[in-house]
Amino acid sequence: MSSHPRIEASRRIKNVAGVAAIIVLAALALSPLFHIVAVVVLNGLRAIELTGPLDFLAAPPNPQNPRHPGGIGPALAGTAILVALTSIFSIALALPTGVFVAEFRRAGISRLTLVLTLILVEFPTVLVGLTVYATEVKWVQRYNMLAGAIALAIVVLPYMAVHVSEALRHVPKDLREAAFSLGASRLKTVYEVVLSVARRGILVGILIGVAKAAGETAPLLFTVGGFFDTYPSGLLKPGGAVPLMIYEYIQQPGQGYHMLAWGAALVLMVIVFAVMIIARMGVKEVRL
Repeated sequence: MSSHPRIEASRRIKNVAGVAAIIVLAALALSPLFHIVAVVVLNGLRAIELTGPLDFLAAPPNPQNPRHPGGIGPALAGTAILVALTSIFSIALALPTGVFVAEFRRAGISRLTLVLTLILVEFPTVLVGLTVYATEVKWVQRYNMLAGAIALAIVVLPYMAVHVSEALRHVPKDLREAAFSLGASRLKTVYEVVLSVARRGILVGILIGVAKAAGETAPLLFTVGGFFDTYPSGLLKPGGAVPLMIYEYIQQPGQGYHMLAWGAALVLMVIVFAVMIIARMGVKEVRL
């Protein structure tokens, strides 16, 4: 009988030690993320304060003046245009692809489509940019925003297609069978019943793709041209984007370039985090 309290005490000690070890390891795993966020926030706020929040988001850059380096207005507008075009292109292709993979999963071509889609997820994005450069950019004979949107759509497409197919697969079979029993065709069942039920999961996949498109740099190196001083004037004209601006400016020797890069990094991080938070909140609301 006297050994029971000792056993319970030993278990409590081991439990506390195990929980403490898990907390320490989790903190170590997250420490690089916290360090990155802290560094970007501190340096980014310092850069934005020099110009002012509104001017920093709207004014063109002036990196030759470290005391008033200007803003990222043209690059931010370019990112908005690229994300909008990428969303249009990728959603138009990802939605039917995800439906095909989910609804015809037993077909050999459906399994092949899924495998190729998963391979495309891991495909180097810089090669996507080179491919678009060798086709669209050389054909138009100049860098342009449309080429950047095409490259980003190719990168984002597999992510959206996989999320769409997974959202559709979680729809209960009873709903499909109920629709069939009422005389609905397969096409009508998918687009009026299944997609309606899985719409929140599909929206989450779209938002994740949008966040990835907003933060991609490699496909833009060979497509948009990197014009940061003026606002984009057309889809077939050169332009810029916030990730590309960060990449270009952080390599320059001047302090003004570095300040703009840090400020742009903070703006981009806020955009991506906001989209991801909305996506995560959407996951909690899914009811299938």
